[in-house]
Amino acid sequence: MEILNLGCGNKFVTLKPGDTVINHDRIKHCSRVDVAWDLNDLPWPWPDDSFDLIVACAVLEHLKLNLVESLDECWRILRPDGRVHMKLPYWKHDAAWDDPTHYWQFSLGSFDQFDPEKKRGAQYAFYTPRKWKIVKPAFLNQRGSSVITLMQVRKP
Repeated sequence: MEILNLGCGNKFVTLKPGDTVINHDRIKHCSRVDVAWDLNDLPWPWPDDSFDLIVACAVLEHLKLNLVESLDECWRILRPDGRVHMKLPYWKHDAAWDDPTHYWQFSLGSFDQFDPEKKRGAQYAFYTPRKWKIVKPAFLNQRGSSVITLMQVRKP
């Protein structure tokens, strides 16, 4: 499995035998960061259909790109049936607003627009032609500070 760990910071994905992980961050702050890139600069530096899984924990809210733009780019670099695991700040929690580098906060329904099988996904299908399937519906972490979800690309 080819895994991209976006905005890894000091959190590195645990490998299973046969997995390959690319650790990304905005700057190369340690030797474990494989790719340094500002994700606000499109396109991201990976070719189409490069990864099976993207881990994006506590990173997308720091981008000037909105969620549609970020997920469109994730969709592009994921292989068919590829997945993105996201952890994002929950808008009702103080921690979502405490960090001055947060551009965005999210709700449990923020991802429904991307899945055409959801009511809002059908209603707002014009947001993006790049569609997703919600594999694990959004839920709050134990502190109630973050929204977590798992989505899978819909590609031929």
